[in-house]
Amino acid sequence: MKKIFLIIIFLSIFFSSNLFSQELKATVSVNMEQVDPDRRMYVASLENDLQNYINSQQFVNIEWEGERIPVDITIVLSGGNRNFYSGRLFIASKRQLLDDPEAAVTTIRFAENKWIFPYSQGANLSFNINRFDEVTSLIDFYMMLVIGMDLDSYGELDGNVAFERAKQVLLLGANRGAEGWGTYAAPGELTKYTLVSELTDPRYYDFRKLITEYYLDGLDQLKKNKQKALENIARTISKMADFKEKRMVGPSALLQVFFDTKSREIASLMEGYPDKKVFDNLIYLDPTNAHIYNQSRNK
Repeated sequence: MKKIFLIIIFLSIFFSSNLFSQELKATVSVNMEQVDPDRRMYVASLENDLQNYINSQQFVNIEWEGERIPVDITIVLSGGNRNFYSGRLFIASKRQLLDDPEAAVTTIRFAENKWIFPYSQGANLSFNINRFDEVTSLIDFYMMLVIGMDLDSYGELDGNVAFERAKQVLLLGANRGAEGWGTYAAPGELTKYTLVSELTDPRYYDFRKLITEYYLDGLDQLKKNKQKALENIARTISKMADFKEKRMVGPSALLQVFFDTKSREIASLMEGYPDKKVFDNLIYLDPTNAHIYNQSRNK
């Protein structure tokens, strides 16, 4: 009887620990307006299948602490032929601020503009880090990047474990010769390969540490002392500009993704900031969004 009781306790601990080991809380939306009406029924369960897959999966083998990461995923299907579909994938994750749990900011945004994959209604999606799959591997790759970016926002280089697993998935796709998973890119081209290569490259570690600093010394301090937080953000931006000037030899996928996500957030926070040097630094770092920073400078 005692042995049975101990087994019950062990099983309850095991299942409860695994119940809360998932890292993500995803909301998936599938837009089928561009799919022929007579084919929509065959992809009707995709939304639910992907959402269940993501929310029941542990993507990184670490003890997960705290709340799950909120992730919004939108899939816009543009066509289907037999059991193959094509479309675009948009991903955005959020993070709560430490001193203001009611406030949240977007951590990262990704877009996959050309996704071709096989799908059958009610597909049995399963996770296998050592197997490439046209459906789940793309999801796995981006979910690992989401987890890594979130971890980096709390501690310096804490996202390494997730980024290395994302790189493992990338190499599986490259070895398979799958479209969009190649390990060659033109200079300045934003691809899965260039992004994950920089995230796992020690030469970019200092920039990733500055992203951590942006969160911990900047965003997380806004409620406690807004003026000091903004000063810290301005200093972090200055360090980022120094990194680009002295440590980079060409365009960066990581900088592009970071500022594509954060440009409006930073511009809104620094609106009317008295030291105009911060806007010069932002335009130097992110010339594509110069108009946003100039508007913020002039208010």
